[in-house]
Amino acid sequence: MTVTRSIPTSIAPVLEQLELDGDVIVTVDRLAEVLRETGVKDEPRQLAYELQRAGWLGSLRTRGAWEFLPAARGGAISSGDRFLEFRAQRELDPAWPGVLAMESAAGVLGLAQRLPEREVVSLPSRIEPPKAFAGQWRAVTLVLPGEAQTTVDRLPTWNLDGLVAGIAGRPAAYRDLPGLGQWLPDAAARVDPELLIRLLAGLPSTASQRAAYLLAAGGNAEASVAILRRFPPRSVARIGPRQAGGRFNAATQVSDTALYRYLAVGTGA
Repeated sequence: MTVTRSIPTSIAPVLEQLELDGDVIVTVDRLAEVLRETGVKDEPRQLAYELQRAGWLGSLRTRGAWEFLPAARGGAISSGDRFLEFRAQRELDPAWPGVLAMESAAGVLGLAQRLPEREVVSLPSRIEPPKAFAGQWRAVTLVLPGEAQTTVDRLPTWNLDGLVAGIAGRPAAYRDLPGLGQWLPDAAARVDPELLIRLLAGLPSTASQRAAYLLAAGGNAEASVAILRRFPPRSVARIGPRQAGGRFNAATQVSDTALYRYLAVGTGA
C-alpha cells in the first residue's frame, strides 16, 4: 500500500532539492545549505523538526543527523542500510578518519558472502569510536595509508590490497575465517604485488610473511615469492594461537593454527 505523506508548500523546494541531490543523511548544516540554495525562509533545526514530524526524516543514534526518506519509497520507510550511522558520522565531521576495515571492507568489496556480526571500522588509537556505534561496531587500530583505500557507494574502505595487508598485519581482527577461506583465491588472483609490498613496508616484518602465506594459500605463488624476496622471513610468524597442531609453512615461516582448515590450496611445508 502506498502511503502519502504531506508536503507543506513552504518546504517543498527543500524536499525536491534533497531528492535531486540523492541525500542519504541530512544534518543541520546540510539543511542550512539547502535553505540558502532554495531561498526558503526557515531555521535549520526547526525545519529538521518539521520534516521529521511529517515523516521525511528518520531517527538515527547519531545526534544531529537523520536519514532522508525520499518519496520513491512510498512512505516513511528506512532503507535498512547497515552503514547509516557510519554515513551520519562522516556527514557531521568530514575530517573524521574512520575507514571500513576487515569483514566490513570484504563485504563492500563484494568478497564476503555473509554479513559480519558487527561492522568494523579502522581508527587511530587516539580516537574513540562514536557513541552511536556502541554494540553495533568494533574498531581496529591498524591504520593504513591512503593508497590502501578506495570509495564504494560513498563509503571509504580498505581496497583489496589494503584488506590483504590489514589481515596480514592483524589476523586475529578478521573474525570470519571460513569466509576468508572462501574468497581468498579470488582476492589473491587480483592483488597488485607492487602496491601490496609498499603497504607491507609500513607494517611489522611478520605481516609480510603472513601476506605471502595468504597469497600462496589463495593460489598466487608468483606474488607470494615476490613478497618473500623483498621481505625474507626472520622468525616464525603466527596465524592463530600458539598451540599444538595446525600447519607450518617452511617458505614463509608461518605457523597457522586457525585458518588452515578453511583453505582450499595446500600450504604445508
